[in-house]
Amino acid sequence: MSQVKVLKGPGFVYDLLFIFYLQFNTKYCINNYKNLEKNEESKQYFDEIMEKFSDIPEDLFVFFHAENSNSCFMLSCYFDAYKEYFNADYDFKLFQSELTDKNKIICNLIKYYFPCIDENKSKQCVNSTVEMFNWIKDSEYSNEEKRRLYEFFINPEPYIQMLQYELMSKELLLSQYYEKNYIKFLDVQNETTEELLVELVKGSQGGSTKSDRGNIFKKQIYASFCLLDKYHISKFDVGKDEMYLLGCDYVFALDYTQSQNNEIDLQGLGSCLCEESRVRILELLLERDEVICKDLEKIFNFSGSTAYHHLTVLTKTGLVKTRNKGKSVLYSLNRNYFDSIIHTLDKYSNGLKH
Repeated sequence: MSQVKVLKGPGFVYDLLFIFYLQFNTKYCINNYKNLEKNEESKQYFDEIMEKFSDIPEDLFVFFHAENSNSCFMLSCYFDAYKEYFNADYDFKLFQSELTDKNKIICNLIKYYFPCIDENKSKQCVNSTVEMFNWIKDSEYSNEEKRRLYEFFINPEPYIQMLQYELMSKELLLSQYYEKNYIKFLDVQNETTEELLVELVKGSQGGSTKSDRGNIFKKQIYASFCLLDKYHISKFDVGKDEMYLLGCDYVFALDYTQSQNNEIDLQGLGSCLCEESRVRILELLLERDEVICKDLEKIFNFSGSTAYHHLTVLTKTGLVKTRNKGKSVLYSLNRNYFDSIIHTLDKYSNGLKH
């Protein structure tokens, strides 16, 4: 990946926290995958994760419950808050060392759940259970959330010790899981290109100009990959640079988003498919899933330049997508684009204006 440096630490710590996040926010995670039309497989996939990393105590609720957002205390205060360290020494060892400061954890919890409390009142809450309980009682949290907060602040010590132990335990299991699935890292790193990252920037900014696309690579670009939250895409400003946290199947999420947003150029589509050879190539891709350029030379007796030309036209139109595997470029059907074609043509069938 030219100009893109890979960081191991952030992706690993994020995956570790995602294990716990999933336990306490399963419904949100499934709904998030529903948006990618992955409703049926999402529950099965998450069940598999929880089976691999099972037995998470319910007493860790206050650390990982997502309160009116898609984040939680641990992600907000011990991941997002450390983004300035992502390109330096942010890894499990640093993460673990930060959790040895128990007073800091308690203070951070107060600030997270009660952001309106100033520094002085926060100190009073640390030293006075009565003061803390008054804030909990007067809050708008649900009864379940209040009960969990009461239980924690009565005696925080065992909850923090449990958090430390469970993170160490799951870190070992996650390390073993990473070793078994290391090939997935290699695959996603090989298919991550500058062009893909430009598309990510364009999507996050609601469109980009040529100058925008050039400016992104004047910065140092980092990427860190996670295996468990496989469709994840997020961007962090790391000083003057940028880091992308990407799930191992983030390309699917990117393709899906583009297919939902892109206008289908029916004239361009027609021009592409009026050539019989390209229809034959699509039939071959339907049969084989992926091909390389030399496959077309052998099967259709094309010259190298002819095969490359047809694949280029199909790719630019959107019917075909590519991924890199070593030095080879693999071509496959862009099924999300075909879904968009169906959606576009549907208005002519039903007489609806989209």
